[in-house]
This record gives sequence, structure tokens and C-alpha cells, in this order.
Amino acid sequence: MVETEALKNALKSDQLAGAVIDCWENEPGIDRELLDRADIATPHIAGYSKDGKANGTAMSVQAVSRFFDLGIDNWTCKNVELPATTEITIDETSKSIEEVLKEAVLKTYDIREDDEKLRLSPESFEKQRGDYPVRREFPVYHTTLLNSSPETIKRLKTFGFKTR
Repeated sequence: MVETEALKNALKSDQLAGAVIDCWENEPGIDRELLDRADIATPHIAGYSKDGKANGTAMSVQAVSRFFDLGIDNWTCKNVELPATTEITIDETSKSIEEVLKEAVLKTYDIREDDEKLRLSPESFEKQRGDYPVRREFPVYHTTLLNSSPETIKRLKTFGFKTR
């Protein structure tokens, strides 16, 4: 969390080259000037992946279980909703490792869509959070690489992607 005025001043004076903002002071009434200055702006959706919600729920259930000695200390969420597809195919021909990583990430979640929605309708901040679509984290995705290098496979695995 950061003070809005301090961040705006740092951006105005080029003390910071840019900002990606998800947590806002005075939500849902976000500062429009800061929204305009942000490189990427989202409506406080960090942790809104299905995995993040499932993990948070599991941690809560486990803590309650330990406190009340319920015997479900290792409880986990089952059958977490999947996205429309979990298969990603990327041809690495003529691409840098960074381009392949960017393509893989954007095929799972394109943050630019959340940014655009918030900029078009900042007054619907709470609605955007409440109606958030299914988003899963990288380990759910199976990535098939064509013409790949061992280094690219290693980097994708570091991000959490499953590779074939």
C-alpha cells in the first residue's frame, strides 16, 4: 500500500518510471489522476484467481480445524473450476525466451483487459471485482512447445507452467 499523493508526485517528477496498481487508497473511490498516470491499473483483483481463493479457503478451514480439533487439518478444495482451455501451444521459432514467456502468460491471463475495463468504468470498481471471471494460475496449464530450447522449457517451468 502506498500513499496516493506521494505516488502521484513521484510519477509526476519522474522519480518513478511507472506504476502498476491493484490496491488503491480509499477503494472503491479510486483517484482518477492516479488511474490516468498508472501504466497498468486493476480493481484490486490480486488473489482473485480460483487458486488464490481455494488456497485462502483451505488455510481458513485448516486453522479452524486446528483450533477446534476437528481433524481436517489437511483439508483442501476439490474440483476447482477450470478455464475454457488448459492447453497452450507455442511455436518458439524466431522468438526470444521473453517473447515465449509473454505469450504463455497472456494466453492464461491478459491483464490489459482488466486495465481497460477499469479505465473505461472506474465507477464500477466493485462490480468488476464481484463479477470477476474464472482465472487460474500457471500450474493448471499444459504448454506444448514447438521448436523449443531447453532453456525456454526451464524458464516456463520456473513460472509454474507444465510443459510437454
